[in-house]
Amino acid sequence: MTEDAGGREYKDTPADQWKRWSVEMLAAKKDFAKWQKESKKVIEKFLDSRTSEQDEWGDVSTRLNLFHANTTTLMCMLYGKVPKVEVARRFADADDNVARVAGLMLTRILNTDIEEAGEDIAAVFRNGLQDRLLPGLGTARVQYQFSSKKTNLEAIIQPDTGEEIAPAVVVEELDTEWVDVVYTHWSDILWSAARTHPEIRWKAYRAWLDKDEFKERFPDIDPKKIDFKNKGPVMRSRGDKESTVDPQVEVWEIWDKKDKCVTWWTEGFEETLDKQDDPLQLKGFWPDPPPFIANATTSKYMPRSDYSIAKDLYREIDKLQTRISLLTDACKLVGIYDKSQEGVKRIFTEGIENDLIPVDNWAQFAEKGGLKGVIDWVPIEAVVNAIEILTTKQGEKIQQLYQVTGMNDIMRGAAISSARTSATRDQLEASYGSIRIEALQNEFARWVGDIQGLKVEIISRHYQPETVVKQSNILSTVDGQDQQLVEQAIQLIKDSDNARWRITVRPETLAIADYAQMKQDRTEYINALALFMQSAAPLLQMDPGSLPSLLKLLKWGLSGFRGSSEIEGVIDADISRLEKTPPQSKQDPAAAAEAAKAQTEQMKQKGIQEKIQAEVQQEAQSHQQKLTQSAQDHDQKMQQKQAEFQAHMQEMAAQFKMDLTQIVTDMVASIRQEAEATRFQTLGKVNEAKIQMESDDHAARRDNGKPT
Repeated sequence: MTEDAGGREYKDTPADQWKRWSVEMLAAKKDFAKWQKESKKVIEKFLDSRTSEQDEWGDVSTRLNLFHANTTTLMCMLYGKVPKVEVARRFADADDNVARVAGLMLTRILNTDIEEAGEDIAAVFRNGLQDRLLPGLGTARVQYQFSSKKTNLEAIIQPDTGEEIAPAVVVEELDTEWVDVVYTHWSDILWSAARTHPEIRWKAYRAWLDKDEFKERFPDIDPKKIDFKNKGPVMRSRGDKESTVDPQVEVWEIWDKKDKCVTWWTEGFEETLDKQDDPLQLKGFWPDPPPFIANATTSKYMPRSDYSIAKDLYREIDKLQTRISLLTDACKLVGIYDKSQEGVKRIFTEGIENDLIPVDNWAQFAEKGGLKGVIDWVPIEAVVNAIEILTTKQGEKIQQLYQVTGMNDIMRGAAISSARTSATRDQLEASYGSIRIEALQNEFARWVGDIQGLKVEIISRHYQPETVVKQSNILSTVDGQDQQLVEQAIQLIKDSDNARWRITVRPETLAIADYAQMKQDRTEYINALALFMQSAAPLLQMDPGSLPSLLKLLKWGLSGFRGSSEIEGVIDADISRLEKTPPQSKQDPAAAAEAAKAQTEQMKQKGIQEKIQAEVQQEAQSHQQKLTQSAQDHDQKMQQKQAEFQAHMQEMAAQFKMDLTQIVTDMVASIRQEAEATRFQTLGKVNEAKIQMESDDHAARRDNGKPT
């Protein structure tokens, strides 16, 4: 017998369990309906989708989509590179080599993504981060997968009698196994009403299956009894006919934490499709970590998008942008003019540079005040002032939005980082500039680390030792040469209850890597190592047997650095070799003399080699000096040639300028002479015409009898 949230009891039969989950799912869908509806509008706002219907965000004609810009900026800051994890000793114990090798094997497995087996894990993390920043809920879960192969075993025959001892059989063996990290869409998950995540009683994950997928997953269920009319979240085509859509059915995979079982349920069938006991046997039961959730409170465990918190400011900024856009369109040169003065209109329709427009009745036009008296402009000063005021107001609203969303601190940190200040002050102020999103960075790192922690737990509980060795490729490392050490590490991995006290899964930084800090850390370590070796040299001369102890001291210091596991394996191999080799005893005088003689001969040979090397180096330096001198001489000659060429070009330019001036002067003089001759000719013709007119007038008067 099981019971739901209301205390109603149900028998453990497919029909009764279907009724139970029908009640639970209906209540959860109503509980999530408001947030899911709001989330769709948030995504439309991010994509700036325009609809004819007015939505609750406000229907404005012009938008300034700061939400898209802010979200994209956060995505780039939080996801600077592909997330990785490191499995290492919990307390960095230098002598715990078993835990070190176990962590190294798990790290190599986790950071090798099996793309052929499942989704690209980098895309899963990116999609989960985007869902957190938009609707407010990022989820992903793990799935244990394996494949098998069949092997034919021949029959066993008694050699003497030919009797068949064992018949031929077909044995199915494990081929490979892996863990998928599957992205879960924010609309494909439901859970029971709760105040916090530990209070959740069950979680449900939705999948859309067509008929073929349904038959493969549930072979005992008749597909004819299932309603496949639901088209699912997206249109799916079959073959070349894009208009043909595969019918799908909505199937929910329900994980019940109280009963430690998983049930598959669909609406309309009136029986549960399948039921299994805890398939993964994880310590926390759930196949996913606590979701990457936004703005959840202890009153009700339900996400709330960041856009919903600041939507009023986004709407006000959009309204101001709309008004600025409308006023900008209205800010244009418009006026009225006297219709009787058509020439005024021609100024704007036909006028070009250095042109005159004729005006009729100039005296009347001048009495009206000229151009100012016949034309009047619409005043745009008020429009310009309104645009300036609205722009200032919009800037204030944007600053308020940046303060609410934390973008103001991000930009302040970026500005401080680019300024030239002292190193300490720059580091402190830049850190303060990102303190508003540090919690979000840590939460994202926690979510990624928890997912990888679930993968480690599945590897620990379900993987075969051969698979761990194969996928980690540990045999190609120095540690892999020690078979006993590898076996002990695998035993630790398989003992998950004991392993959690000795190894831990830690996420690497998921923001943009601080390469300068990494370089500084490694440089400091190399310098400290050089100082350590110089200080240890006198001790080694006095007691060569102290070398293993000094290497252990070096290993102890090295174990505190990230990524030092493989180097520690090299040091361990040297320590083991030196501990097995007894220290050399003091040599007798004859052996010492022979060693001294050999050393003298070696030094003599070394001196000859150094002399030859010095001569070669000196010859190389002499050749280099000759090459340098030749290059300098060539440069000087080129500079001299270039100077001569420039002087010649200047001389030619001066001569060309003088010639051009003379040509222009001659042309002006010629033009003036031609103009003067033309003027004299014109005056002569005018005088001749005048004399002819006077002569004609005199003749006319004489003919009329009038005195002349």
